[in-house]
Amino acid sequence: MRKLSYFLLPLAIAGSLSMLACSDEKGVAGGPGSITTNGIVAHVDGEVAPNARVALRKVDHMAASAQAENSIVVADAYTDSMGRFNLDVPEKGDFRLTVVYNGAAFTKVVSAESYAALDSVPLVATAVMKGETDIPDGSGIVWVGVLGTDILVPSDANGVFVLPALPANDSLQLYFVSEDYEKVLSKEQVYFTPTEFAYESYKEPVVAPVDSTKEDPADSLEAPVDTLKKIIILQEDGTPAANASVSIRLKDHMVEAFTLQNDLVKADLVAGLDGKVAMTLPDSGEYRLTATLGVSSFSKVYDAISLSKIDTLKLAESSAISSQVTLDSGEEFAWVGVYGLDVLVKTNEIGAYVLPALPAGDSLTIYFVHEQDSVPFVEWSIKAPKEGFVGLNPVKFLYDFEEDDPNWYMSVDTLYKGSTFKFANGKVDGTHLLADHLQMDEDRGSNVFYTRYEIGMDPYAWVLVGTGMDKVRNFSAVDSIEFYAKGVKVGSSKSYGKVKVSLENWESYTKKDKAASDWIELTGDWKKYVVKPSELCINADEIWSCAKAWNSVKDHVKQLHFFPSGGNEIFIDDVKIYGVLY
Repeated sequence: MRKLSYFLLPLAIAGSLSMLACSDEKGVAGGPGSITTNGIVAHVDGEVAPNARVALRKVDHMAASAQAENSIVVADAYTDSMGRFNLDVPEKGDFRLTVVYNGAAFTKVVSAESYAALDSVPLVATAVMKGETDIPDGSGIVWVGVLGTDILVPSDANGVFVLPALPANDSLQLYFVSEDYEKVLSKEQVYFTPTEFAYESYKEPVVAPVDSTKEDPADSLEAPVDTLKKIIILQEDGTPAANASVSIRLKDHMVEAFTLQNDLVKADLVAGLDGKVAMTLPDSGEYRLTATLGVSSFSKVYDAISLSKIDTLKLAESSAISSQVTLDSGEEFAWVGVYGLDVLVKTNEIGAYVLPALPAGDSLTIYFVHEQDSVPFVEWSIKAPKEGFVGLNPVKFLYDFEEDDPNWYMSVDTLYKGSTFKFANGKVDGTHLLADHLQMDEDRGSNVFYTRYEIGMDPYAWVLVGTGMDKVRNFSAVDSIEFYAKGVKVGSSKSYGKVKVSLENWESYTKKDKAASDWIELTGDWKKYVVKPSELCINADEIWSCAKAWNSVKDHVKQLHFFPSGGNEIFIDDVKIYGVLY
């Protein structure tokens, strides 16, 4: 495969969107006469890959119908907390085994015999491909997929397509299908290296003669002199960007129809062979001007006056990002777009997505729309990397304790065993108002939460400080919980107290789910603590079971709680959750 450009990819999240197809339609292997291994370990750089998506497809498997799908595969199974998985492989035939986890993937053609010999599979960073192909006469698009996987994307009217996440280090075969999804037009062999951003043209070359005597089309356009603008678009090496696509959109433009669109913009104008394009300019407002050619692009927001002064645009290699947004509990996906552009992708069921070709180095505002809505529920401003394909981990700053927050509260058990909060002077707090426990801390240079407490003599007695979510949230993609804390030495003992962190869905004593950490020992100095989901191992029955505890609550979280114990004073500050955005 001719690779025209590539980017380095430290992290990408490969989307795995829901697909309405049964096992037979997907060409999934299994059933009578199959064999099962004792467990293969999936890992990334030696670290196990828990809850990775695993799928087995016939080597010639194609999507069952013309349904856009950005995923590499829709899961047949998931790895366990130790990265292990089992699949049944028929004794006859060859199949493509694919494992996907947080922007890394493994794929290989296996038989029953070779699969049984596997004991581990190394996942490597995925690749992105942008390409173009000819559109048959009378058709509007072409469908593009990869044999043995579930990914399927439509081209645009010019034959441009983007495959946003592809497994590396194994030969793959693209297939191109007619608009009505009835005829396979062609197949092409490809091979991607980890972190690659590849571009390939499958169009038949067309060479148009250059007539230097021909009148510039821009000169013949009937438009006021002050509104007609000629712009030259150059490639990165300074040569004309022949046939570059050019579009202008309002700064806050959103897509009109929520359908998958992996490319930046739909062309309003196309530059000539000399890279020149003429456009009618607006006389007021702010607009995003975008030009694209292959895997290169330019995009920037201008006001009308600045727009009128532009005479040259220079393209640069596009970049891409992967990240995640927090879905509501039970939500299957959300739409992800960029203001001022036409690109629109879907997340997978845990909110992970890839924006595959962004203007490098530009400030962008991403918007997120629920699957059954049309109004963004959250926005996120980022700066696209100047080169490469990077993973951005969103963070929700839950509370800095500077001012009162009605979503945060203090509570004690209802066992009446003596659990209580106290003020700094030792007086019992009968109202439990969090605002009464905010105080300036010289070491932090800000307000922090501080309380004294006593816990009753009962194994089920407790006190807590925490927050409730405004909606039940799907926290499956949470990376970690971060907070600062310290304790105070208890008498002559060496203990400064301890704290437990818990994500919960608590409705009543009979209807509750939770995943809590073990007790974290505090010190007498401020310290940053980071708790990973893999450390939330205590379930609602107070039983230690990491996978069961986290799986019981991760997709329907309502509360985050901090339980102090083992001391009589605690300080907490700056609570963040990495991997959520809502």
